[in-house]
Amino acid sequence: MLHDLGVVGQLYTGVFALSGIVCFAAIGRAQKFQDPDVRRGLVGLLVTSGGWALLRAAGFLLPDPFRVPTYIVGLTIGFGTVWAWLYFCSAYSGRTYHRDTSLRRASAAVFLTVVAIKATNPIHGAYFTASEVSTPFVHLAVEHNVLHWTATGLSYVLSAVGLFIIFQLFFESGYDTRPLSALSVLIGLPVVFDIAAQFTPLLINIIYAPIGVAVFAVGVLFVFERRFLAVQRASFDDGLSIYLDERGRVRDYSASVGEVFPELGESTGDRLAEAVPSVVEALESDDQILERERAGGPRYYFVSTSTATLGDAGAQIVLLSDVTQTERQRRQLAEREAEVNEQNELYRGVIDVSFGFVFRIDEQGRFTFASPSVEEFLGYSPAELEGQPVSVTLPDEATVERAWEEIAPIFDGERNTVRDFPLETKAGTTVFTDVRGVPIYEGSVPAAERTTDDIVGVQLMVRDATKRREREGLISVINRVLRHNMRNKMGIITGYAEMLEGRLSGEDAEKATKIRGTADQLLDLTESAQRLEEYRELSPELEPVDIVPLLEDTVSELRMQHPEASVTIDAPDAVVAETHERLKTALWEVVENAAKHGGDPPVVDIDVTVTETDVTIAVRDNGPGLPQAERDVLRSSVETPLVHGEGLGLWLIHWIVTSLDGELETTAGDEGTTVAIRLPKAS
Repeated sequence: MLHDLGVVGQLYTGVFALSGIVCFAAIGRAQKFQDPDVRRGLVGLLVTSGGWALLRAAGFLLPDPFRVPTYIVGLTIGFGTVWAWLYFCSAYSGRTYHRDTSLRRASAAVFLTVVAIKATNPIHGAYFTASEVSTPFVHLAVEHNVLHWTATGLSYVLSAVGLFIIFQLFFESGYDTRPLSALSVLIGLPVVFDIAAQFTPLLINIIYAPIGVAVFAVGVLFVFERRFLAVQRASFDDGLSIYLDERGRVRDYSASVGEVFPELGESTGDRLAEAVPSVVEALESDDQILERERAGGPRYYFVSTSTATLGDAGAQIVLLSDVTQTERQRRQLAEREAEVNEQNELYRGVIDVSFGFVFRIDEQGRFTFASPSVEEFLGYSPAELEGQPVSVTLPDEATVERAWEEIAPIFDGERNTVRDFPLETKAGTTVFTDVRGVPIYEGSVPAAERTTDDIVGVQLMVRDATKRREREGLISVINRVLRHNMRNKMGIITGYAEMLEGRLSGEDAEKATKIRGTADQLLDLTESAQRLEEYRELSPELEPVDIVPLLEDTVSELRMQHPEASVTIDAPDAVVAETHERLKTALWEVVENAAKHGGDPPVVDIDVTVTETDVTIAVRDNGPGLPQAERDVLRSSVETPLVHGEGLGLWLIHWIVTSLDGELETTAGDEGTTVAIRLPKAS
């Protein structure tokens, strides 16, 4: 049968049969390609092209009844080469079109539609018509109709898209890809024969594409396989790569890496360590970072290697990724960390003096840091606490809720101080602490630009409050016992003194009156001591308060208890200060002292003045003036055996005003004494 075809027919049959055999023979080689997507695309291209070529050769040999069915099956398989080619081009170039579900569904729909038209051609004849001819040899001559040229045009367009993707990769890789480009062109070259066959009898009117695929397969899988691997690997980096052979010698490099290392220009065939030793040194270093001076300053590259294999052939690629921005930031952070560590040594010294230990927690309430001294106090090592929720150091759920109530304002940018806060040790014992909390901001944000969105955690500075609580508890017990006994005993003394006043006369009656007065003073002293204990917490939460109603209530009470005193107020209708309700106690102590120690009769003048920042309450009496010892107590807040006040009232005034972020000022003259309380004005 082959003899009947003549020389030309034998040539056509042999070329197509050889093309098919080459494609199928190359499948084993293609299956060893590392990349699974490229492997699938390349194998699919070889299977469809090889099957199409063998069916074309069979069509020349088979008798007439089988030629048309064979041609139709070949057309169907041949159309499949287009999609295999696109799949391969997408995968080889590092793109993901071949994984796009929408594109795959659209491709399947187009493929099935065209296949259906081809398979049903014997019915409608709109795709091609066929007849047997004997020139230049006996074969099935096909006359293509409109649907054929439509499908063929679509095939050419899609194949051209694949070629464009491939050539774009070749261009961007920077390698010498002329051999690969030529092989890629060969895939499309048979189109020239397809078109020429329409105008010359020297070529029969068939599709010659399988021949181009066979040549491409032999070239990329057996001749230029290492360069084929190197270029494919370059599709996954930024173009900075050096292609080595198995012995570590430079075979090629991308154009962009040649700009970084001009010395590579004469290094083809040399070992990498000889051509660019700095690259090898970077590969062997711990961080694999290479520094290179470029225009505009030093650039930094992360150096790594990658190996691609195709059967027994392999390509080693040295990849350089530009990490300049990241490396600069890392080095800046390292410098800042060194500075911070130096500052932290000083900071730790201050902390050790002022606080027992330090915690840091994140926004989820988990410990991110605990100073070593925590172990001595709570029994936990820092490593045991880091990463744990803050609740592990709290004795119960109520304390957990309280902790979050106190922490919440800190995440809003405020500072907070809490006294007598309970913590639970590892052994289960509850201890009490004083805690100061401050927000921690993102370090990269300048201080002037920080907002609450930049808060990344809270730092808690903790001091053991056990001894202070014991001391204050003892003082509280002593105060209560003394006050209780003092009131009881003074009550008895006052009662007997009043009885004696009624029964005695003259100098004895005056002595009884003096006894009663002294007892009343001692009772007043116990009341002042009680209020001092109530106000021993020196940092109440300040808030805007209109002080005029407080003054009016105080004056009304003073007029009731001291009706002989003349009291006036000169104040605006409303004056709002940043203060606390406890101010009323200090006001009472001041005005009562003025009424008690004023002239005869006592005159008390109260003036309120307001500035942009302060509110001043000045209380002036007409008495002989505050004794120097009392003024010294108010001014210095120090009492010694030689300098002391007559009672606790002045101490109470001083403690309250100081706790309200206020100031006290006393002025004594011939016309009386003025005590001025200066408070911050509400913003």
